[in-house]
Amino acid sequence: MEPTVTNVEVLGRRVQEARGGEGKPLLYLHSAMGEASWMMPHLAALAARRELHAPAHPGFLKSQGIDQIRDMADLVDHYLAYLDVLGWDSVDVVGHSLGGWIGAELAVRVPERISTLVLSGAVGIWIREKPLADIFAFNPQRPEHVAELLFHDTSNPFAQAMTPKPGWEMPDELMIDFMNAMAATARVGWNPLLHNPRLEAKLQAVRARTLCLWGENDRVAPIEYGRKYASLIPGAQLEVIPSCGHMSFLEKPTEWSGAVLRFLG
Repeated sequence: MEPTVTNVEVLGRRVQEARGGEGKPLLYLHSAMGEASWMMPHLAALAARRELHAPAHPGFLKSQGIDQIRDMADLVDHYLAYLDVLGWDSVDVVGHSLGGWIGAELAVRVPERISTLVLSGAVGIWIREKPLADIFAFNPQRPEHVAELLFHDTSNPFAQAMTPKPGWEMPDELMIDFMNAMAATARVGWNPLLHNPRLEAKLQAVRARTLCLWGENDRVAPIEYGRKYASLIPGAQLEVIPSCGHMSFLEKPTEWSGAVLRFLG
């Protein structure tokens, strides 16, 4: 299947989806960054081995339905309907950050429908001694803060691209996408911040083969979150990418894709 961007109707809502590749279906759930686009090389790497589906969450890119999303439970309902539309009794899931949280919630709600699960830098749980970073606390006086938060090596080309240069103004279309992404993320992750206090106690219900894949120097969801997820999900494995921050699929794309594809088999 040639890489394409298409639309799927879910509960009467248009869902924009990047789709491509051949083989066993694989569902990719994106982060608050909204990386459901073929511009992202890690999606092409996954599609080289699997039939990849990367839908944009409601409110991201051109996907509709954000008005019907009040909390994470509503977002999980949306994706259960999506699984039905695609006709999948079960599917392998890779989720990064916010997408990892959604994947974990799905694996708890319908354990029989998630075959394999990769949680990459996932939020969704809380460690009091190591709180998640507040991604909504953007300081306009320090535009370099975003790259420092998301990357271990801020000289990385993607980190540099996220650091505005003097006199640069974000194009209107990108600004709109960014603001919509933050608003959509806030629907499920504003208060409490990026987690569900009830999720931790339910993770023992997960039956999927699970890989917790973490950047060693993640400043959004520190490595302790990977360890905790791995300890709470039966049989889960933890793999750490050295000298890497939160956006592991951008900072260490070869290592990230290699780890995911090895685990998926």
